[in-house]
Amino acid sequence: MDSKKAVLVCVTGQHDCDRLIHAGKCIAQQRNVQLQVLCVQPTSKGVNGDCDELEYLRQTSKEADAEMTVYFNDEAAYTAAAFARHVGAVHIVTGMAEEPVNGFIDVLHSLLPEIPISMVAKDKKVYNICPENMGCMPRLAYSF
Repeated sequence: MDSKKAVLVCVTGQHDCDRLIHAGKCIAQQRNVQLQVLCVQPTSKGVNGDCDELEYLRQTSKEADAEMTVYFNDEAAYTAAAFARHVGAVHIVTGMAEEPVNGFIDVLHSLLPEIPISMVAKDKKVYNICPENMGCMPRLAYSF
């Protein structure tokens, strides 16, 4: 396993983000790299955040042999991009953007255009944003 590279899973602190961790684990195993999980919470959440949900996701991460990191910052995409560089991310997994769209995925992709991003819908279908110079797993969607 390459310890200098990782699949980065970005979770929001919601219980159903466990599907993202499971998808990330599959990709990390296929690429033979580590799995990292990141949750960026708004600074306003502070110590009054979703403790039960975060603990559930931490435990799910642990079961997937991943380390989970939580930051409190109002610039989630910029924080995620910096963390992705720090852990040597070779692939990023997120949820699907819902209404209202907050731009997280667009900003993350603009900051890290060379890294594929897989977005996992609630029905567990995976949609990919692939860099121009590389093919991802099926371009449209696949389920795990």
